[in-house]
Amino acid sequence: MDLLTFLLYFLFTQNVATWEQMTNDLTTTTYRSTSTSSSTTTTTTLSTSTRPSTPSKSKSSLSSNPLSLTRNGRSIETNIYSSSAGSTDAENHLIQLTPLAPPTSHFVNDSFIVFCRTLPPPTPTTPTITTTEGNTTSAASATSTTVTTATAAAPANQVQRKIEIKWIDPKGKVRKNTKGRVHIEKRGESTALVFEHMSLEDSGNWTCEGSSKEQKERKTFELSVVEKISFDKVEMVQSARDGRDATVYCKVRAEPAPSITWQFNGDPIPAYNGTNLTAKYVPFSDGLVIKDVTQADAGEYTCRAMRVTTDFVDAAQITILLRIQHKPYWFDNSTSLLQYAYIGGVKNISCEAMGEPPPSFAWLHNGQSIRGSNYRIFYGDYSSTLQIHVLNETHLGDYKCKVANPLGTLERVIKLSKGQKPAGPSRFQLKRIFTDGFELDIRSVKYSNVEDNMNTLGYRVEYMSESELKFSAGNWSYAKRKDFLFHRDGRRFVISGLKSNTTYLMRAASRNLAGLSDWSAVKIFATLENLASHTVTFVTHHVIIIFALGYWANSLLRHF
Repeated sequence: MDLLTFLLYFLFTQNVATWEQMTNDLTTTTYRSTSTSSSTTTTTTLSTSTRPSTPSKSKSSLSSNPLSLTRNGRSIETNIYSSSAGSTDAENHLIQLTPLAPPTSHFVNDSFIVFCRTLPPPTPTTPTITTTEGNTTSAASATSTTVTTATAAAPANQVQRKIEIKWIDPKGKVRKNTKGRVHIEKRGESTALVFEHMSLEDSGNWTCEGSSKEQKERKTFELSVVEKISFDKVEMVQSARDGRDATVYCKVRAEPAPSITWQFNGDPIPAYNGTNLTAKYVPFSDGLVIKDVTQADAGEYTCRAMRVTTDFVDAAQITILLRIQHKPYWFDNSTSLLQYAYIGGVKNISCEAMGEPPPSFAWLHNGQSIRGSNYRIFYGDYSSTLQIHVLNETHLGDYKCKVANPLGTLERVIKLSKGQKPAGPSRFQLKRIFTDGFELDIRSVKYSNVEDNMNTLGYRVEYMSESELKFSAGNWSYAKRKDFLFHRDGRRFVISGLKSNTTYLMRAASRNLAGLSDWSAVKIFATLENLASHTVTFVTHHVIIIFALGYWANSLLRHF
């Protein structure tokens, strides 16, 4: 080997050894990072330890390293600019939905709006890596590397990227209309999708698509429109025949369909399992079947519809009154079939019967229809009263009450006989006064010529306050009344529930089986003043006076 060849060989091997040490000494790295926004600086610290490596690995590592290195004594500083100007994929979104996660479920006729907003372009960042070698021993060497990434502030004249936004409905059609039940509205950097009075056909996937020259992005949300629970118009009072199966109708409208439960008079009806052939209650799509109904099945049936999902809860109910149709029956069997009236008096004969549908009432006198101005008929839901002005004996006799509905009829004959007019009270005066009423002293004389069945049975008292008398213009038909019967009330006659410190006008009449006597003279009584309220007022005033005097005395003492 000549001298020139030896020199070339020596220079080549020295350079390879130097590069080998530089590229293979960095083996273990630890990072420390911090970041902020705008003029943010990101700092990364790398701590390394040395290990031997082969020349082939050093060359491979050097050739694959994307960094541009500049040697300066023991440190190396490297500047890195990626093709995306330091931005990550997460930072490079074009659009964003507001709200970020739109509610998925809405009811029919609800209103809803979703915004699709364009995002500004990401701000570029510049990373810087500085590596410093530590002390080297014969076995290992230590090296620390610091990577600093600075986010540059966006220039004031930075050009914003142009992003086109469009909304696509579940059928893939681009929505461009700016009016209508579902339309698009442009609001600054956002494009709003507006729903007015949502319908079931709006359900599905709605997509906002943003596109620029470089990329395209889609944001999709699922919209579910459900129909609120409602009930078709049904009769709130329904009827069924006694002894037959009945159907209580309850037609529920909702999508998706809710679960239906039933209650009877507030108590839950047991669920039907589909196999019990003897079940009393069998639900079906439009109502509830009740087997072999009786009067005990009459009452209130509550139809309750409910839906419970992960997105919403919806419930509604209606209550239906079920009446069991049956033929009429007498409501009051204590009505006497023999009654009395005196000539010139007034007699009321009543007839009460239950039935479904409610029965009609008719009156006959001695087999003939009721005619004449001396008769008046009053009707209630399940009763009728015949008022008779007995002008002469022709108005006595048999009175028939006829009750009928489509399922049956009833008849009852009441015989009206001549009786004696009772004598009026021989005494009517005040016995005791209260703040809210009176105890009255009422007496009558027993005459020897009166038949035993015409004796006085009790009294009727009518009363009203002075203001009520003025309001009714002296018409006693507006007066309150109370009946006293000896066998029920004894001989103590108390009127209660009156206003304190109030003047009342009162009158009384005797009664027997034939009717009422003439009225007594009108008496005027006044209730007592309520001393309790006055006591409270009196004490309150005195307490105030005592406190006032105490305050005044205390003020005088302070001056001395």
